[in-house]
Amino acid sequence: MKLGCGLTAWALYMFPAVLWAAQMLPDGCHAELFPAPVLKASPSAELQEGSPVTLSCQTKLSPQRSATRLLFSFYKDGKTVRSRNLSSEFQIPTASVEHSGSYWCEAATEDSQVWKHSPQLEVRVQGPSSSPASPTLNPASQKSAAPETTSTEPPRPVPPLATPASELPVFCPPDPHLHHQMGILLKHMQDVRVILGHLVVELRDLSGHLKPESTKGAAK
Repeated sequence: MKLGCGLTAWALYMFPAVLWAAQMLPDGCHAELFPAPVLKASPSAELQEGSPVTLSCQTKLSPQRSATRLLFSFYKDGKTVRSRNLSSEFQIPTASVEHSGSYWCEAATEDSQVWKHSPQLEVRVQGPSSSPASPTLNPASQKSAAPETTSTEPPRPVPPLATPASELPVFCPPDPHLHHQMGILLKHMQDVRVILGHLVVELRDLSGHLKPESTKGAAK
């Protein structure tokens, strides 16, 4: 057994690729470097908006490898919120509703040969709760509880009712068919205007030809 453990330790030192074989050895042959971490929220995983919360990635190195340094990463809903840091805690000073979600953490050695992640932890941040409505008293009890006071102020005039003329006019949406017909009519009017312009030019030319003939007849 001791010879087998020695050969295994030499193989793990020389060839990191055979690290997976360590899991197949008996428990007495090697000690686990560190167990899978557990993510915990302090003071609670359910908190009100504006409260602080601290997420702790808790694990422990084996006594034989206590000098090994671990790096911790934190994830939320599949996205990295903090990557590879020596601190095992992730602090949220002021939690908001957007911080709600599924969190988990990962502990890994500096050479990334050993890494383990924690189970997921659901964090729920509740928005500001509306203050409970004050209980309404019975009108009869309110009358009996409130002392009767006589008002000395004169009655205020009642505001006049709104007349129908003060109401805003209601505009109906335009008829698409009518809008199309109006466009066609406007096009025709533009065509008529062009034709009239040509007609005016022709009349001017005709009048210019008629004036010389009239002057010749008068001379005769």
